[in-house]
Amino acid sequence: MKTAHINAGNEIGGGLAHIVSLLEALKEEKIDLIVFEEGPVAEAARKSGIPVYVFEQKHQFDLSVLHRLRTFIFEQDYALLHTHGPRANSLIALLKPFLTASWIMTVHSHPVLDFKDRGLKGKIFEAIHKRTFKKADGIIAVSSEIKAFLTSQGVAAERIKVIHNGIRFLRSTASPRMKDPDTFTLITVGRLTWVKGYAILMETLNELKLKDWRWVVCGDGEAMIELKTKGEKYDLMHRIDFKGWLSAHELRQELSQADLFVLPSLSETFPLVLLEAADEKIPAVATDVGDVSEVIKDPEAGWLSPPGSRDALKEALLEAYSLWENDHLKEKGERLNAFASGFSIEEQSRAVWAFYKEIMTKT
Repeated sequence: MKTAHINAGNEIGGGLAHIVSLLEALKEEKIDLIVFEEGPVAEAARKSGIPVYVFEQKHQFDLSVLHRLRTFIFEQDYALLHTHGPRANSLIALLKPFLTASWIMTVHSHPVLDFKDRGLKGKIFEAIHKRTFKKADGIIAVSSEIKAFLTSQGVAAERIKVIHNGIRFLRSTASPRMKDPDTFTLITVGRLTWVKGYAILMETLNELKLKDWRWVVCGDGEAMIELKTKGEKYDLMHRIDFKGWLSAHELRQELSQADLFVLPSLSETFPLVLLEAADEKIPAVATDVGDVSEVIKDPEAGWLSPPGSRDALKEALLEAYSLWENDHLKEKGERLNAFASGFSIEEQSRAVWAFYKEIMTKT
């Protein structure tokens, strides 16, 4: 079946990795990628040899793209369209009555949080996006929590398939670099925004008063200034290393040097970076959000704490620090690796392709 994936094109971090890695895994199926702006998604896809078509919009509300897109879809004779993200979902929802192709979307994040704190405009966008869910022929939810939300919006459960994210496990192929045996190194990865819980982590670290530690912050975002201001207030900046966005290779290098991966998010679905940490056999402290507990299956693989709980996070970090001092922390990393290895991009792509076939038989 001739297929095209469609995305706005401005994804970064986990969203970009999800789209490009899935297209790489399905490369034999010769799937195209359509984006609405030049950006990181198109660049990464081209580097991976994926055919990319750009339908540039003057702005994100430019609906003149619809006619050109519809014409192209018919010319290419696509049997299936697979959208990622609110903009792509909303545009294809408008075109759906005029298309013969089946339509699947992946819901990567909680729709209520996509436009949070964006005022009236955000509420309007949220409402528009929610209306697209009932129009798609099938929906891939990356966590059980997302599926539950979609069914609460009136989407029939049989049209939703939970398919967890996966990665291509590298088995620590990054060039090894020696860890600092005298410094307890924590690492976080992701957009610097309130939902990631980094302010809570900083407050917790300030309260703990641990010796010989550093925090490597990989990512960028609107909360950067707030975090740096808080770090200066607590006199912690000499212990915090803001790295910004890193390449995949650079990120692996940083992970390979860390002693503990921390995921303090207030909301997640199924974070790819948790799998990447597990691939490097780095133990994790994470909040019990989304389907994170599917990876951290028991206390031998890491720590799960309620989102937003400084007390629980503090207890987990103290336990991890104690194990690090006694050179036993790496054993949890080995256990996490064993649990996580089942979530491969190969398994994800097989499940996605099977869902394509299932939907095509029904539409």
